[in-house]
Amino acid sequence: MNLLNTSSTISPGAFVVGPPTAAPQPATFTVGRTSLIHVPVATSDTADSALKTLRGFRTAGRRVIWCNSSDLSREAAADLRRWGRKFVEQGGGQMVVVHGAGGRDLAIAARDAGLAIGRVVVCTDENTARNVLGDSVMDGDALLALGIAAESCYKLAERLESRFEREERVASGQGPAVGDRSISALTPGY
Repeated sequence: MNLLNTSSTISPGAFVVGPPTAAPQPATFTVGRTSLIHVPVATSDTADSALKTLRGFRTAGRRVIWCNSSDLSREAAADLRRWGRKFVEQGGGQMVVVHGAGGRDLAIAARDAGLAIGRVVVCTDENTARNVLGDSVMDGDALLALGIAAESCYKLAERLESRFEREERVASGQGPAVGDRSISALTPGY
């Protein structure tokens, strides 16, 4: 379960760090069977393109959208409720995790577009959103990271890779690794 390289770790060089280009193209990485589509800037143009990419993406799991709505909210005549609906209708989003300015409006619209309340999460900051995703994303999902810093994507990818490897060990009967603090490691006979 490697991210763009042949070693057993995720390559930080796989993510572009620095000022965004005028129209960054979605970059796709894999962690296990989960695809991470990274778009560092969330302007109207890049968000439209990213949602089309997500909608057309073949996945065995769900389409998950992680968005820092700050860029979208700063645009002239920003309509975050329209974007929330587009996340579901145009992007095929089946789970939406948002943070940043205007995130609440975007989330309400995603719920109004048909997502169950448990599939829409508004977080106070990027770290909280990353923690929610680290526990919620399943192997096989396609995750669109829209307006998210490369470093944050890297941290999420590392966490997912570690979690998927641990789950694979348990599923294959090898049990948890030494030092694994999962519930099954702490509870005899669990």
